[in-house]
Amino acid sequence: MRGAEQIVWPGGEHSFRLGIGELRAIEQRSDAGCAVVLMRLLSSQFKIDDVIQPIRLGLIGGGMQERDAQKVLDSALDIASPYALAVPAADILRRFIMWETDDQPSGEPGE
Repeated sequence: MRGAEQIVWPGGEHSFRLGIGELRAIEQRSDAGCAVVLMRLLSSQFKIDDVIQPIRLGLIGGGMQERDAQKVLDSALDIASPYALAVPAADILRRFIMWETDDQPSGEPGE
């Protein structure tokens, strides 16, 4: 899995990471696969946990204590609506379920 990434979002700039455990927790809380959660976020058909869990669990996976992650999330919810937080939630989730590496084939022969 990928390492943590620094992301700027309405709650500030923090380290985020979603490992297998965090991804499974998102699926359990949202009662859907991660790709379904991502599509719900992108299509504005999300549930509140679709927004909150990738952010909260991403902060925890990035090294923040659970209590501190909840405080940061609560502060962000004081200044930004769940609708506004859907974009960073989708970005966080996308970064840890979809990525390309240099060793992946491009699909074109000779490249």
